[in-house]
Amino acid sequence: MTEQLRSFIAVSVPPEAAVKLRTAQDRLRQADPGVKWVDPENFHVTLKFLGNVDRQLLTDLWHAVGEALNGTRRFTMRFRGLGAFPTIARPRVVWAGISGGASELTQLATRVEEACAQHGFEREDRSFRAHLTLGRARHPGPSPALASILTELAQADLGQTEVDRTLLMKSQLVRSGAVYSVLEQQPLREGDHP
Repeated sequence: MTEQLRSFIAVSVPPEAAVKLRTAQDRLRQADPGVKWVDPENFHVTLKFLGNVDRQLLTDLWHAVGEALNGTRRFTMRFRGLGAFPTIARPRVVWAGISGGASELTQLATRVEEACAQHGFEREDRSFRAHLTLGRARHPGPSPALASILTELAQADLGQTEVDRTLLMKSQLVRSGAVYSVLEQQPLREGDHP
């Protein structure tokens, strides 16, 4: 029997770049205990969720993703503002927005999506929206205290980080939540220097 790995492709946010994100998340946490907050050590932007995939297929797919991303330059990702899907009045997913680097992330996601589609993965039915998930509501519904902070921080500067690689991640579900580990890395090319 072949090994199945629950996996996704992402860019990470190192702890030193997540200080403002953690501070904002701490304020939100105090406002609504009914949200399952992402551990700051696990902050990332998902480019493509793959689900349970055979290890050999994952190896072949990652090779194809590497080819699709070949020549892609590093860039800076800037976090600005908080929000929620579908709305701040009835949040299901609480997120930090991405102002700088959003178009580069979209291009990465598009290239990853194409490589995955060529390996038999279903295309996403929604277009990619660059964001970093901070938490998910356990029981979605109105949360006035949370909505108030989301509104207050709708344009807040939440820091930045350099995106210098894409990651193939393994997600293992345990009682306390998901544990992520890096399976593979694809470095991005350094920009041309004058």
